[in-house]
Amino acid sequence: SRLESSRSEDAVTDNLELDTTTVLDLSMLMSQLEGIEPEISGTSLSSSVSDNGDDNEAVDAVAQRKAERKAAKKAKKAERRAQREGRGDPSAGQKECDMCHKSVDMLIRCTYDESLQWNMVCGKCWHKASGGVVDGDSSHPYYRYGGLWKNRRAQK
Repeated sequence: SRLESSRSEDAVTDNLELDTTTVLDLSMLMSQLEGIEPEISGTSLSSSVSDNGDDNEAVDAVAQRKAERKAAKKAKKAERRAQREGRGDPSAGQKECDMCHKSVDMLIRCTYDESLQWNMVCGKCWHKASGGVVDGDSSHPYYRYGGLWKNRRAQK
């Protein structure tokens, strides 16, 4: 029994010596590391930042172009949102009359001269082309109705 107790005391003493040695080794290692600057791939962090002036200018130019693209994208989205909500450009989607060249929201497709070419005319010009009669009359022999076009994006 005495032999067993001395063996257990020796084991405890060995464990304490091991723990004390480990703690001392760690404390020595920490004190050595305090004076060392962190390194990345052989160069110190402070020198790698200060040496790259040209790279910083290139990064700034790229960042500026990215910011400009982002601002243009936001402006385009705001314009589309305004158009969708009815507060955008009132002339968006309008087409030009073939007779008077005025931009309007509604055009009538018709023929009105001897060329018999289809033309898109506004309401005012339609009265001149057809005489104000849907099927035309004898004084407008080349008039022929061909349909109606409306601007679906017109502001209400």
